[in-house]
This record gives sequence, C-alpha cells and structure tokens, in this order.
Amino acid sequence: MSDYKAVFTDLDGTLLDEQGQVSPATREVLARLHARGIPVFIATGRSVCATLSAVGSLGLSNPFICYNGAVVYDPVTGEWLRHETLDDEVTAGLLDVAHAHALFYFLYHQDEKVTLPPRHDYQADFYERMENMREVHRFEDLPRRSVTKISIFTPGGEHDRAVLDFLASLDREHYVERFPMGSIPGFREFDFHATDVHPLAGGKAAGMRFVMERSGLDASEVVAIGDHRNDLSMLREAGLAVAVGDAPPELLAAADRVIDHGEGEGVGRFLTEIFGV
Repeated sequence: MSDYKAVFTDLDGTLLDEQGQVSPATREVLARLHARGIPVFIATGRSVCATLSAVGSLGLSNPFICYNGAVVYDPVTGEWLRHETLDDEVTAGLLDVAHAHALFYFLYHQDEKVTLPPRHDYQADFYERMENMREVHRFEDLPRRSVTKISIFTPGGEHDRAVLDFLASLDREHYVERFPMGSIPGFREFDFHATDVHPLAGGKAAGMRFVMERSGLDASEVVAIGDHRNDLSMLREAGLAVAVGDAPPELLAAADRVIDHGEGEGVGRFLTEIFGV
C-alpha cells in the first residue's frame, strides 16, 4: 500500500493521448483511485474551458489547476478559487506590440478567448477549432482589465522578438511559454508559433500549494507527473516527482521516476503500480 495520498498530473503529453483524450484503461484507473478516496488533481496550462473539454466527462470533483497555476477552479461549484491576472498596463502594452507584430492574438478574459475577426482563411480555420471564442470588431473594444493570459501568434523563429523585448523592458517577470502550434495534437498542419504570457503566479507549484492547504495535504504525500518545463516547479515540490520519458533534461533531472507516455496509458499503468488499484 502506497504512503502517497494524492496525485497531481499534467494533461497534454502526460495524461492525454495524441487525440487529446484519456484512454479507457486510464479512465478505469482514475475511477478506482476515486473509489479508494485518493484525489487526482489536474494541473495544466490549459484554460478552464479547455480543461473541462478534456476531462469534464471523468466526473472529477477536485479543483483544477489551470493557466499554469494562475487559476484554481472548482468543477463542482464553478467557482474560481484562485485567479491571478496580468497588470492592466502590461496588458495594454502587450496588445500594442501584438497588434503591430503578430499574425493575430487572443486575450483570455473570464475564460473567453477575445480577439478580432479573422483576416485570412487559415486564421478562420484556426478559430473554428477553438472553444469559447468571442470576436470584437475594433481594437479599442478588446478587454484591457482582469486579463488572465495573452496568446500571441507569430510566423515562428525570432518573429516574437518584439514581444520578448517588451517583456524584458518591464520591472517584473512574467511566465512566458513559446511553442510551435504544430506540436499540439489537432493543430499539426499550422506552421506558426504561439507565445503565451500570463502573470508569474508561482507556476503550477503555487496552485498545488493552494490546493494542498485546502485539502490538508503535505507535499511529501503527493505524486506529481508532468512532461514539460511548466511542470518543473510542481515536480520539485512533490514527494514523488514523475517525468514522462520525452521530457526536457531539466525535468528528467528533477524526477524520482521516469515513465513512458505509452499512447496516453503510461500514467494509468504507473498509478496502478504505485497505488495497487
């Protein structure tokens, strides 16, 4: 019988398969953990609505850590238990830079993705694949207060340099994630890059600490599983740190165990081993 009492797991590249789904076998493992009273907490960079789309059918009642720790969401009550937002002046500055240098951009406001109408066919195609979109017709109508995150889409390479230069000019740090859209299941054919910016709110570890305090858990009692740099703070905090095998070197170095992704079933197999379910 394991001494661990809870699990915190990333979604993309970790719990989800290449189609962005939880495999039937892993669903059964999660159900058995629930029956044993072992809570599973989702910790993801996704928005609330994207997290619900991925795992809402699992019936998880434990809070979700979303936006890389900036938001903690209660799926039972719909309450945002924790919500860190960008400084309004930073939002305005990022908007100006994005409007001048990006292909297009989204502002995450109350979990809506707010943007301007598409100007190109590929952009319209991209929009159709996104959830909870709202278009406004004028740049002046974009929200500039209480914004959780801004996603800025550029041709790739160093085309996001204006965004990074703006952030470097500030007297505070922000969480920045840069990635090719083609690395995300369901978006393989898009060749532009995304730069996500949201407040440096302590990362997933801060969200994990918030949840542990509410749940009466100690860090030594939890298992944390992830595959990317945004999972590093969470793994460093956990009693048992688990990295998926294709994770970056710094994540592998911080891990106590390394597991295979296994087409989305590696996490389920590992949890069966650790908890005997």
